[in-house]
Amino acid sequence: MILVNFKENINRLHDLLSSSQRIVLTTHHNPDGDALGSLLGMYFILRKMGTEPRMVIPNGFPDFLTWMPGSKEIILFSKQKVDAKRIINDADLLFALDYNGAKRLEDMEQLFRNAKGKKVLIDHHPNPDDDFVLQFSDTSVSSTAELVYEIGSALIGEQQIGTDESVNIFTGIMTDTGSFSYAISNPRTFDIIGKLIGNGVQLEEVQRQVYNTFSEGRLRLMGYSISEKMRVFPEYKAAYISLSREELKRFNYSIGDTEGLVNIPLSIKGIVFSALFVENTSFVKVSLRSRGSFSVNKFSNENYNGGGHTNAAGGKSFTTLTETEKVFETLLIKYSEELNQ
Repeated sequence: MILVNFKENINRLHDLLSSSQRIVLTTHHNPDGDALGSLLGMYFILRKMGTEPRMVIPNGFPDFLTWMPGSKEIILFSKQKVDAKRIINDADLLFALDYNGAKRLEDMEQLFRNAKGKKVLIDHHPNPDDDFVLQFSDTSVSSTAELVYEIGSALIGEQQIGTDESVNIFTGIMTDTGSFSYAISNPRTFDIIGKLIGNGVQLEEVQRQVYNTFSEGRLRLMGYSISEKMRVFPEYKAAYISLSREELKRFNYSIGDTEGLVNIPLSIKGIVFSALFVENTSFVKVSLRSRGSFSVNKFSNENYNGGGHTNAAGGKSFTTLTETEKVFETLLIKYSEELNQ
């Protein structure tokens, strides 16, 4: 492990788990593969320790992740508010997985902040909040799922990591590295992947479930986004895609259908910065990706009250979609020197 105090933190986590009766696992709003992979991976690990954790998350997740082991046990705050509130309020130990602060919970934020139980963070995003009694925070790992593997191995032993938790952890690592194409330069990550496959993960089947079970609408939306909605600015080495609510409706949008769209412009030769703007009812969701040294974490923090990693970040714009596009094009001029370095 990269964390200097890892062993000490594991001992503290052991103490917290042994003194807790009601354990709740949470992850962020609009969960992706790493969010669910780390959540479900930790769920099975804690069950092997003799606990009965509950999982409560803010809202639903993409159809292409519903096959993941244990996903049917997840309680959605958006649909089961009464149960979710009771479970979180009664918890004496809560885990925050794959997010660095309660604001990432959106509508569930205040419920989590007001919960009286002790809170543990397991995450790989920078600048975590300080309202956790224990933090496993490591920006050098590929994904939070990888961090969960290390923690699980320390808690129950590597030999006890079973197939269900391995499949979930593997899915988290795979999706957060773009199917092993970025954020994966550490040999330890590949060592873990090998161990997970040895535990029964069928790589081809996981790839099929995640990347080859698209709805017709999602595939047509992808094609439309590329052919009609992608704008490229070679002078700034940048590009963006924007989608209105009406356009999403036209393609029978469901949660997860825009997943991965922001990465597509980066496949254009010379493009190092990509943005995706998706119109919601009260704001425009902003997703940002980059290659090389241009920090979208910094860009998002300065312009969209957001954040993330150096090469992957997000935020929100509270103007119209059209105005958001205009402002972004102006920002490209402002950041021209950094983009052309």
